[in-house]
Amino acid sequence: MPEGVESVAVYFYFHKDNGSEIKELWTGLAEKAGMEIGDTDAVELVNERFNSQGLTNIKTLQGVGATIHIWLHKSIVVVSGISTDRGAWADLSSLPCAGSAIGWARVFIGDESGRDSLESKFGKRYSLLETDFGRLCQFEEKTGNRAHIYYLMHRDGSAAVEHFLTLDFPLFDFAIHKLHMERDYFKNQQKWILNEKAEIDKEIGELLHKSIVGETLNPEYIGSLEKDIDTLSSKYAILVNDGHLIRKARTTLEEEVGHVQSRLRGFGTIPEGGLEITRDTAELIDKLREAETSISFAIKNTKTAIDTVRTSVELLRSRENIFLQEEAISFQVAAGVLEFIIIFYYSIASWDYIIGVERFDTIPPYIRFLTIFVFAALSVILTHFIGISFKEKWKLNRGLILSAAALLGMFAYIVFLSIQTAALHAA
Repeated sequence: MPEGVESVAVYFYFHKDNGSEIKELWTGLAEKAGMEIGDTDAVELVNERFNSQGLTNIKTLQGVGATIHIWLHKSIVVVSGISTDRGAWADLSSLPCAGSAIGWARVFIGDESGRDSLESKFGKRYSLLETDFGRLCQFEEKTGNRAHIYYLMHRDGSAAVEHFLTLDFPLFDFAIHKLHMERDYFKNQQKWILNEKAEIDKEIGELLHKSIVGETLNPEYIGSLEKDIDTLSSKYAILVNDGHLIRKARTTLEEEVGHVQSRLRGFGTIPEGGLEITRDTAELIDKLREAETSISFAIKNTKTAIDTVRTSVELLRSRENIFLQEEAISFQVAAGVLEFIIIFYYSIASWDYIIGVERFDTIPPYIRFLTIFVFAALSVILTHFIGISFKEKWKLNRGLILSAAALLGMFAYIVFLSIQTAALHAA
């Protein structure tokens, strides 16, 4: 143990569901401090359901120069110990189930001379915090290391140091552990989301390019654009979810930074520039805010792309429908002309056959032509309105009535001419 160190405090943090691991660590911590764990102690600990809320003392054992506690804070169990035996907990990694802990911390307590000894072992990079109980050195945390190292240079006559180390300090240190874990998680999440966004931006660019240079009236191309709308809608949903995750990450980190600072204010002052962990987190929060803005633009661009492709499909469908309508009109005109010719031919032939050639010849040619021409035209018009009535489930319309009346009148005129030719022929 470094010179100048008078005592040491250790802390392990578990979720309350890890009951067996907590028991094993508690037992190992007591044995290292030379305490004896009775059967009743173990039974009480195992049977404890950890259902309390707030900071609640679950168990305390007092030994010669050492005290160990189990505290419950919400869903987190804190196993801690304070010993005047500087070598009692020198090797924390050898304690059973220590590796199962969310994190752990060790606080060396002593005078100014002890800091120089610790610097040679843990390095000279640390944050110096002014507390109500003395100066607290927070040594730089190594990447991927869940162990925090502190050195408390307590003031002479500070009787409240043990109270601080037992109650206030573990809540402050766990807040840093929690912030560190969330920072690392959200940092990786941000990288993954931004990579996903870059891929989506590339895909959207390719889809928009295809929608511009594609074959406009090719049915397969139009179908492909409709599939692209489904793809873009899927990408839009992904970006909206990513935006929600980034926003949640930013707000969570802001809350956790405030929580750490609030814990620190409870027993000391925040150093100028803040703690190292809060400075690093503030940088990440700025990056998350930029990513949030970037994703917001990507969401708008994707929505615009969806509207653009959908508009293209609607225009192409409209052009296709116009083309089909033009073809349909051409077929209708051709069918109408053919129908007119057939009706004209068979009408004049039938009239000639019914009244006879001699009587038929008595009718002037231009009257015969105009009569049959009008009759055939009215027949075609009536056929058209009958088709409209059929589409409307045989609903009568004005055109059907007028064309039927006109055709009937034309037929009556043909009968009248036939009667007149009979009278002329008899005379």
